[in-house]
Formats: sequence, structure tokens, C-alpha cells
Amino acid sequence: MQLSVRPGSLLRGGGIAVAAAFALSTQFLFQLELYETWPLAGVLRGWLDYFAEVLTVVGIVFAGMGFVASLHLAPGARRHAMFVAAIAAGALAGEAAVLAQAPLPPDVPAAGVLLAKVARWLVLGGLGYAVFNLVRRSATAASQAHESELQRIQLERQTAEAHLQSLRAQIEPHFLFNTLANVHRLYRTDPELGRTMLVDFIGYLRAALPQMRSDETTLGQELELARCYLKVLQVRMGDRLRFQLDVPGDLASLRFPPLALSTLTENAVKHGLNPLPEGGLIEIAARLEGRRLTVRVADTGAGIRQAGGSGVGLANLRARLAALYGQAASLSIEANLPRGIRATITVPVRSE
Repeated sequence: MQLSVRPGSLLRGGGIAVAAAFALSTQFLFQLELYETWPLAGVLRGWLDYFAEVLTVVGIVFAGMGFVASLHLAPGARRHAMFVAAIAAGALAGEAAVLAQAPLPPDVPAAGVLLAKVARWLVLGGLGYAVFNLVRRSATAASQAHESELQRIQLERQTAEAHLQSLRAQIEPHFLFNTLANVHRLYRTDPELGRTMLVDFIGYLRAALPQMRSDETTLGQELELARCYLKVLQVRMGDRLRFQLDVPGDLASLRFPPLALSTLTENAVKHGLNPLPEGGLIEIAARLEGRRLTVRVADTGAGIRQAGGSGVGLANLRARLAALYGQAASLSIEANLPRGIRATITVPVRSE
């Protein structure tokens, strides 16, 4: 059994005791016949005397309850019984102290008066204790619900980060190996083109590696990664891949979710341009609309019917956007007339 009392709890309990005594003592002022018999000053003096008596009893009752609370008993019938006993004992001691200062007339039985007053305090104290327990349970339930919500949000964020780590671990292994194989072949057949592809491939790795070690990136870094990726593929695909970048320079420093633009760019190549013998065009554009950054990747490829829009990459991207921004971010996939797909990410503005 542990016994401890905090100074803050004493002050709070004392304040509650004074407030309770004041509220209970005001019943004295509602006895209308007093105002017919006594002057106002006499009524106020009588009320002050009664307030002092009530405060004595309430103070002793609260002291007993504070002692029981300091025992830190486990919740249950024993704890409730101890509090009820503390109320009864405190009321008996308090009323006995009041009677000692103002004895009753000889013909009035003190034991009966004490018993009646203790019973009244038991009813009032029991009701107050019950209300206190209900309020405390409600506060505990609300605190637990809040804690559960925080844990849920943290779990969602950890899940999104796990998706991101998985995506980073992939970095398209077949893309890396195919690029290296193409560089090796081009150095035999077309050394100049092989050198160009190797320079773009090194640029891609330089842009990708920092993002693998960081949880944050900027639109400029994402754009450089997408540009190097498209340049490498352009060597492999030739005229089948064309791309345009329309991103104002002053937007480069704005925060942007890692590998988000890369995911949309890779989808445009794989599911949009690759299925068509003639390939197509990829356009990457960004605009600042108020406090929201909109980045759009459009292609003239196979279109929604052939490409779809519910792959693992897009599902991971949606989860990451929800974890990072909640309802403030969005990802939309729609047709790019006359042909192709237009993917749009909108996020709130966060500067570097």
C-alpha cells in the first residue's frame, strides 16, 4: 500500500471543500421567516456562523476522503466502501466538533441529532462521490479514445513510411540492370550514345540516392530525378519517347512527397507509352494555386482503359499522401483527351 499526497491535490481538495461548504450553507439564506424576525445584519451573522459549521464538517469529510485517496487502492468494492466510511467518520467527527462548541438543550438527545446529521451527510457525500466517479470515468474513456486515435494515426504513418521504404528498396531493379546492359552494348556499337546514356544514368543515381536517405524532398529534386529517368529511357526508346517540362523555377524549393513524381512518370512510360509501337509524349507541369501546389503528369499513351489506375505504386502513393497531409492532399487519375492519361497531385504548400 502506497501513501502519498501531492501539494496540488491538497490545494484542489481544499478549494472544492470551501466551494461545497459555501453552496450548502446558502440554504440558510432561503429561510424567509428569518427576515421577518431578524434584521439583515443579524441574518448575515447567522449565515456566517452556519457557514463556519458546515465548513468544519465538510473540511473533515474531505480530509478523510483525501486520506483514502492517498492510499491508491485498486478500483473495486473495497475502495468504494473505504470512501463511504470516510464520509461517515468525517461527518460524525465534524458534527461532534460543532456540537461541542454549541451544545444542544438538555432535553434534546445528542445521539439522535448526530445520527440524523450523519445520515444526511452520507446521502450528500455519496451522491457527490458517485458524480465524481462518473465524471472521472468519462474523462478516462475520452483520454483512452484520444490515445487510441493517436496510435492509429501513428500506425498509419508508419505503414505509409514502410510502403515508401519498400518503394525505395525497389528503385526498379530491372530498369537499373537494363540501363547498364544498354550502356555496355552501346559502348560497342555507338560509344558516343553510350557516353550520353551513362551521363544521364549517373545523373539519375545522383538524384535518387539522396531521396533514399531522406524522408523529405523538394519539387526541384523530384523534377531532376524524373528528367534524368526520362533522358535514360529516351536513349533506349528513341523517338518513341518525347517529354516536355513546364515547371517555373520559383517552385523548385517547395516541399514535395518523395518519389511521388517518379511514380507518376514511371506509370506514364510503362502503362501509357510502352504498349504503343509509336510511343508518345509525356508532359510534366506544376502550378501554384493559392497555398496549394499542383503537379500534373500527362501522356498521350494507351489511355485509362488499357493502363488502369489502381496499381501498387499508385496505392502506395495515395497512402503516403494521406499519411503526410490527410485530407489536404489529393491524387486524381483521368483521361487526357484526345488520348492518354493525366495524373494530378495536389498538396498544401510547405517551403524548404
